Amino acid sequence: MKKFSEFVIKNSKLVVFVTLVLTLIFGFFLKDLKINPDIISALPQNDPDVKLFNYIGDEYGGNSLALIAIETDEIFNKNTIKNIADLTDKIKFLDGVSYVTSLTNVLDIKKGIDGIEIGRLIDEYDLPKAEKKLEELKSYVLSKDMYRDKLVSYDSKTTLIICRIDEDFNKIEVAKNLKKLISDIDLKGNHYFGGMPFQMIEMSKIVLNDLKFLIPLILTLIFLSLYLSFRSFRGVFLPLISVSMSTIWVLGTMSIFNVSLTAISNIIPIILIAIGTAYCIHVINIFDEEIKDNTDKKKKSINALGKIGIPVILTAITTAVGFIAFIFGSYLTLIQEFGLFSSLGVLFSLIISITFVPSVLYLLPVKSRLKSMMKSTEKKTGIIIFMDKFGTWVLNNSKLIVVGGVIIAIIGIIGIPRIERKVDMIDYFKKGSEIRNTEELMVKKFGGSIPIQILVKGDIQDPIILNEMKLMGDFLDSQDNVSNAQSVADLIIEMSDVMGEGRMIPDSKEKVTNLWFLLDGEDVLSQLVNDEKTEAIIQATIANADTKKLKDLVKAVDKFIESLDSSVISFSQSGMPLIYQNLDDSIMNSQFQSMVLAIILVFISLVFLLRSFIGGIIGLLPIGFTLLVLFGFMGYFSIPLDIATVLVGSISIGIGIDYSIHFVSRFKLETKKHKNGLNALQKTLETTGRAILINVITVMMGFLVLVLANMIPLQRFGVLIALTMVGSGIGAITILPAVILVTKANFIGEFSRILNKTKNHLNNIKKEKK
Repeated sequence: MKKFSEFVIKNSKLVVFVTLVLTLIFGFFLKDLKINPDIISALPQNDPDVKLFNYIGDEYGGNSLALIAIETDEIFNKNTIKNIADLTDKIKFLDGVSYVTSLTNVLDIKKGIDGIEIGRLIDEYDLPKAEKKLEELKSYVLSKDMYRDKLVSYDSKTTLIICRIDEDFNKIEVAKNLKKLISDIDLKGNHYFGGMPFQMIEMSKIVLNDLKFLIPLILTLIFLSLYLSFRSFRGVFLPLISVSMSTIWVLGTMSIFNVSLTAISNIIPIILIAIGTAYCIHVINIFDEEIKDNTDKKKKSINALGKIGIPVILTAITTAVGFIAFIFGSYLTLIQEFGLFSSLGVLFSLIISITFVPSVLYLLPVKSRLKSMMKSTEKKTGIIIFMDKFGTWVLNNSKLIVVGGVIIAIIGIIGIPRIERKVDMIDYFKKGSEIRNTEELMVKKFGGSIPIQILVKGDIQDPIILNEMKLMGDFLDSQDNVSNAQSVADLIIEMSDVMGEGRMIPDSKEKVTNLWFLLDGEDVLSQLVNDEKTEAIIQATIANADTKKLKDLVKAVDKFIESLDSSVISFSQSGMPLIYQNLDDSIMNSQFQSMVLAIILVFISLVFLLRSFIGGIIGLLPIGFTLLVLFGFMGYFSIPLDIATVLVGSISIGIGIDYSIHFVSRFKLETKKHKNGLNALQKTLETTGRAILINVITVMMGFLVLVLANMIPLQRFGVLIALTMVGSGIGAITILPAVILVTKANFIGEFSRILNKTKNHLNNIKKEKK
């Protein structure tokens, strides 16, 4: 580390110049950084369930459906019907829309003079205007399973316009044009936008708005925190400049490699600003201690960087490990990307903190305090006086601290089984948001919009297969939380009923073929059957994504499929319930794998630092204590594991262990200087303890900013990481020394011996006073 320190200080101007040039280069590419709001694209494309889900979405339009819901006092009103007809007609000719289905152009199967008649529900050239005609239309529509609760709500107050967007067009741009069409028409009542294309627009807004609002806010809060802590120009602005650089570097790298920001990775700047500041704080703190004047400044700067370099490097490595763990075992690629680029950002923050920051500190004159700073730098500040007393209290109450820590940990353990898991992505959005409002309407009026699909393979015109499809549809409808099962079998049954054959599948393929001929060319067929008639889908919707209900549904469907005749037909389950189940399983696997990996790598780092196996175990105690408190808190306050809170465990290990590393590193140095352990502890708390306290406050404030994020999981994430900072910081300056005292662990040379002598000395003083 000494040679590295000498190189940095001796080439300080070059280091500053190169850093600034790299920042300009990375900054240039920021203009090309994109936002990817498509959650579906984050699913692992090599997963067989995801492949099937995407295949069905592409072939039958499920992933490209844009839903427009119109809500009025009465849909069957002449003005409303006319507006729907006008809107449907305009959407037909909109670039990127392959077809549109609404009340005014939907397929209608009814009995005519010469038999069955296939036409439109409403004649677009003769829209109903008279009250009697409208009432007859309403009565007819609500009597038909094809329309009721699928196209028109049971109370006739809400209707859907369903648009399929062509795969060759930009879904977001087409969805924006659809929204503009709606705004240009004077629709009475409320209108809502559902489906993936509209959700992508909303997600883009959320990511962009969070970046615009949260980054300036966190910079302001950290500015105030640094000002109150250092009260010097370099103590305030140097950390802010450094974290801004590391953020530019990592975002520029994402742009260069064409990696877009997502609903999760948009918090990378927040994380880097929060934790990157911590590295700078420790570097500035040690330079303030070592360099009091301009005498022999180069030597003192080299010495200061040499002292703090290894602890900062180790803390950065452990933090990066926490993020790297997400690359392995995470189901969503957006979490893998988050882990990769967060760890890269930590590396950039480390490089800047141990090169650029020391170089600037060396080039600047010895720090001059702001006016509000105490006149004498030698005079102890309030925080140092507090740390003096705090150190004495820790030594005198080590057993009490350990017992208290054990009790709190036990309380945390009891709360852990209460933790729930949530994979319902609609629940991730605030109440009142467009996505949430639309989904609540869809659940209330149409039984939900979350798709469940069954892919059927065989001769779809075979009555045996059609009957099996009908059985599957009836089974889905019988399940709790499932609605609106439909397939081509339902159309054949409807036609058979109109023909007077009853509501049943015809008994021969010839009869089915004759009925099918009447449907050829209708848009609805392309949503249900392939052109070769060898493949079809059964689709339904579910009302909510409760984890247990989804798992039960997936199991029930699989069991029912096994009971069907597989000799002439095959069924494959797909849709969001299966995807959500895989996501739920991955949340648990990812939580376990990432935490185990993080703990192992952090332990190795501690053993390397302390040169002791026992020391590594004891060094993990504060973060172990924090994790128990953290997960207990989640259980007691009903904070679920989701796509964001699943990140907390490993990040807590990576970031939280930093305090233990800095504390132990400094205490190790101080035990060599002071014969009295109390003096060593007090000096550690005055210096590193002060930096830890500033660090905890700064990072905590940084992460609490996420409470104002637009996505609920990110709000929970911010609260939990802030709790982690407090728990691990306090644990490092209380539980760690207390455990060493109680166990008499000898892992830092004379560490334990000095502490024990100090404790005996304090006991003797007490006896003399008595």
